[in-house]
Amino acid sequence: MTKLVTHERDGRRVPREGRTITWIQKPQDGPLGPHHSSVCTVVFEPGGRANPGHTHLKGEETAYVISGHGRVRVGNEYFDLEPGSLVFFPQGVPHIMWNNGNEALHIVCFYAPKRESIEVLDDESFDHPEFL
Repeated sequence: MTKLVTHERDGRRVPREGRTITWIQKPQDGPLGPHHSSVCTVVFEPGGRANPGHTHLKGEETAYVISGHGRVRVGNEYFDLEPGSLVFFPQGVPHIMWNNGNEALHIVCFYAPKRESIEVLDDESFDHPEFL
């Protein structure tokens, strides 16, 4: 049976360089469970980033900043991030996020409309010039 309420502490942690992804909800097979969305949190250490930049070919992503500060590049646009910021990543648009502060940047990411929306196409050439 699907868990209708869960907590970040119970999610599946995936450590990456400079950040930790915690999957809280992912689409499940079968008649029960979420079929159209996924949710994870990401904690970026100071200087950490989503590396490489990437694109979602089969869905879209929305990120909400819980705490910390950072920057994001969406296509050719740059934005500052602070607690309460909401960022939309349209399907097919490359993006990258990084922590430019001195404390952890904690975000929650929502993916839709289906399981394939969490799949990414890595793009090593899409980055912030500071990191190239």
